[in-house]
Formats: sequence, C-alpha cells, structure tokens
Amino acid sequence: MRQISIATLERQVKTRIAKLGQCEPFIMGSLVESKRKCGNKKCACANGGELHSAWIITKHGVGNKTRSIYVPVAMLPEVRKWADEYKKVKELLQEIDELSEQIIAATKARKKAITAGASK
Repeated sequence: MRQISIATLERQVKTRIAKLGQCEPFIMGSLVESKRKCGNKKCACANGGELHSAWIITKHGVGNKTRSIYVPVAMLPEVRKWADEYKKVKELLQEIDELSEQIIAATKARKKAITAGASK
C-alpha cells in the first residue's frame, strides 16, 4: 500500500477547511416531525382523526440533555436547509479529523524510520 505524503495530507486538510468557510448557516440538531392531539375535545384529532403536526429541532447538549426547539411552519423550509447543511459540516469535520490522525501516524512512522536508519 502506497503511503500518502504528509504534505498531501496537509493540503487535503486545508481544502476541507476552505470548504467549511463556504458553508451556509446551519443548526446542530435533527429536524423531527411530532404528531399529537391538540386538547380540544371537539377536534377530529381527539376522536381518532388525523393528529396535528409540529416540527421540532432536537439538540443534544451538555450532560447528554436533549433540548427541543419548536420550528414555526413558516420557517420549516429554511430550518430544513440548515439541518441539511449541518450534515455537510459534520462530514467535513469528520474528514478533517481522520486526515489529522493520518498526519500524526505518518509523522510518527517517519520519525521511527529516521531513528531506525540512524542507529544502523
């Protein structure tokens, strides 16, 4: 297996970082549709009819506490784009992390090879 140079890995990291700078606004969370009854006894939802929809963003915060944020229907298309954009940002961050790990491993291997060659 051919080893990728550290310089190439670093260029790939910089490319991903530049892509992050081009990202649109995002929201860290999942857009979820919630169906529920409204509480009005005369409403169809209380009598076995279709339940009312509400859209929420679920966010995982500090201490594993989940927060829910109600999304007004008028904002739904925009918030949906934000949630989709977060998926792209998350993927880019994951790629940067993996490339950074490869840089560390390649640097360690290079130093090990240099010290092994010097001791001969």
